Amino acid sequence: MMETKQIYDDFLQYFNVEEIVSPGIYNKYNHLGDYFFLSRFDIRILATMVFIRTTIKRAITINDWLWGGRFDERGLRDTSTPMVQDRAKKNDPWLSAHVVGMAFDFDVKEMTANEVREWLFKFRDALPYKIRLERKLNGEFISWVHLDVCDDPRNPKIYSFDIK
Repeated sequence: MMETKQIYDDFLQYFNVEEIVSPGIYNKYNHLGDYFFLSRFDIRILATMVFIRTTIKRAITINDWLWGGRFDERGLRDTSTPMVQDRAKKNDPWLSAHVVGMAFDFDVKEMTANEVREWLFKFRDALPYKIRLERKLNGEFISWVHLDVCDDPRNPKIYSFDIK
């Protein structure tokens, strides 16, 4: 198993911390440095994303708010993000893997989400950790990849699930 600092350094070769946190959190804490942000994530999700990026050999986009894009809640979801604020206003208990630093939503350049999910199944034995993949939302295939490392020992190496 790799050391935490090595996983952080490998992760930073392919991703910026701005891609994995919201603008509010980044702007408040960016003076503390990259390792501060990375330490908020489960090491398994970071190592898994490094494995995917180095093996698939294509650009991966998580959040793109810094570059004028529309995504800012596909990494760590915190109290500054609208999705979390909406749930709190409704007093709606929510156990999202994004809130505890165990999930990313992402796109892979020139691949559909279904192609990425198929690719992950093809390489499942090489994955460093067990993962879960969200497949459908309200019966429709989602157009992004949701990957988390919430490990239920009853699940196979890759566990696909649907949400409503």
